[in-house]
Amino acid sequence: MKPDLERFLTDRVDEIAAEIVQEISARVPGYAHVRAGAVGTLVRGALAAYLGPRDKTSVLEAFRVLGAGEARAGQDVRRFESALRAGARVLVRRTASAAARFYPPNGEYITVMETAFSAEQEIVEAAVEGHHLASLRALHPLFSQN
Repeated sequence: MKPDLERFLTDRVDEIAAEIVQEISARVPGYAHVRAGAVGTLVRGALAAYLGPRDKTSVLEAFRVLGAGEARAGQDVRRFESALRAGARVLVRRTASAAARFYPPNGEYITVMETAFSAEQEIVEAAVEGHHLASLRALHPLFSQN
């Protein structure tokens, strides 16, 4: 994919992060405490990994750590996943809009959208996995030794 798309979205990370926070707050009131700065950091990493040159391993690990932190804070995994998906909807919508600008609906546009949906699935799975593992460690001290 052209680096123009990543740059276009990255240049708007603060705006996108604010929109994500609004969407999460509206759909999952228990996550109204989410701040745009933290969301922006995660979005920037996801854009670099899925649209740019960065390896996605570190981004997925960041979401696992996020999930683990939410588990330790006692957040319900379903509510956490709902918040992630609400934010992902905004990012996919913004990616689709930007991709249509750079790639009129053709093969490249379809590739961008498939990447966006794959990214959303992988990121949510990583975050939920982190939540699940942290919950297991809290319930079973034997797991916390690893």
